Amino acid sequence: MTLRSLSPIRPAFRLVLLPAALIGLALLALLAAPPAAHAQAPGYTDVSAGRLFTCAVKSGGDVACWGLNLWDQAPDLVTGPFSRVSAGGYHGCALRPNGTIACWGDDGEGMGVTSPPGGVFTQISAAFNHSCGLRGNGDIDCWGAPTWGKAADQAGPFVQVSAGYDHTCAVRSGGVAFCWGGGTTDTGISPNFGQSIVPPGVTFTQVSAGQNHTCGIKTDGGIMCWGGDTWGQSTPPAGTFKQVAAGYLHTCAIRADDSLTCWGYNLYGVVGHVPAGTFTQVSSGLGHSCALSTDDLLYCWGRNDFGQTKIPNLGGPSETFNWEGLYPPVEADPALNTVKAGSAVPLKFSLGGDYGLDVLDLDSPASQPLDCTLLNPSGELAPTRSAGGTGLSYDAASDRYSYVWKTDKAWAGTCRAVSLQLTDGTEHLFAFRFK
Repeated sequence: MTLRSLSPIRPAFRLVLLPAALIGLALLALLAAPPAAHAQAPGYTDVSAGRLFTCAVKSGGDVACWGLNLWDQAPDLVTGPFSRVSAGGYHGCALRPNGTIACWGDDGEGMGVTSPPGGVFTQISAAFNHSCGLRGNGDIDCWGAPTWGKAADQAGPFVQVSAGYDHTCAVRSGGVAFCWGGGTTDTGISPNFGQSIVPPGVTFTQVSAGQNHTCGIKTDGGIMCWGGDTWGQSTPPAGTFKQVAAGYLHTCAIRADDSLTCWGYNLYGVVGHVPAGTFTQVSSGLGHSCALSTDDLLYCWGRNDFGQTKIPNLGGPSETFNWEGLYPPVEADPALNTVKAGSAVPLKFSLGGDYGLDVLDLDSPASQPLDCTLLNPSGELAPTRSAGGTGLSYDAASDRYSYVWKTDKAWAGTCRAVSLQLTDGTEHLFAFRFK
């Protein structure tokens, strides 16, 4: 993520997995890739993409948040003034101009909501269930869940800090990066991808701690990443850069010419649909990213199943449906659902009540080809056919909507992604392999 944000991980669906479940199997509630940067709006000075929500500092100093709001982590307004904001897993924190901190949202593990640390800070970084701040004297204070040692305080002098899911990284005043927390050893509890093992002999100007990988801007302007690289999130492009933001399975960075680039997992279009232009800041979350442009516009793109890329002042519906997840036989994890080509596949979901049958956008659902290895959608979205022409239905007894998708026999041996776009502006994707 950015200097002030992290890659949080909590289970994606409210009905299936509750707050007590810290590690969900449904980490990726697959989201349809939008045709371009999903939203843009003026009037913001700082932005942070959290797990399933986004927060930004408005030009007047208040903080606005949008997206998943189960623990009040995405309130419409947090009264300022604030200069910086950081969106975490289910909590957010912001830095006032005088250097004091305010936090909101879930405080189940002492994330500072009811009792933020006192004193003066120059940076703030909120993670999944811990946060860290850089004090004016260069020391780092962390608070929240102590698992894996990620929330341990560190004596400085440091110049920058970034909190990730189970580890934290920082840059010392001489440019040496230092990480602590999960990943330093294989404990059998914290996934060890080497995300805390900093390459020796390299100096950095900035580091960003993601889910299971870390990236940093070297002093020569190049990017070096270490840790998990399943989807290429730790394989940066060549060139010189100004800022890097490590997310869950993707990474974004601002080049020396102020343009944006992203790499890694692209099912949500967060890599393939990067907005054009010049930018001053980028922040990466679970499956979406946001960036501030040099002409003072805020852009958000990528995963949008809880409205996390739907910037508030664009007009249209301000509320999102109570999306409660996917139901069998369709699974909502990174693995492909394997079905027989030509069969009828029921897509079942709940919105937390009966909103009628006009909850789907025009031409939704739709499908498009999907790379079976990289899970990278390509080609145009084409409207689907429902079995028997039944279309969308709702069952009051189970409080479930159902759309029975009639697949094509010609798709045998291929993969496709089905886009489900709702009238509240949210988008969802289901991935299939056909046998």
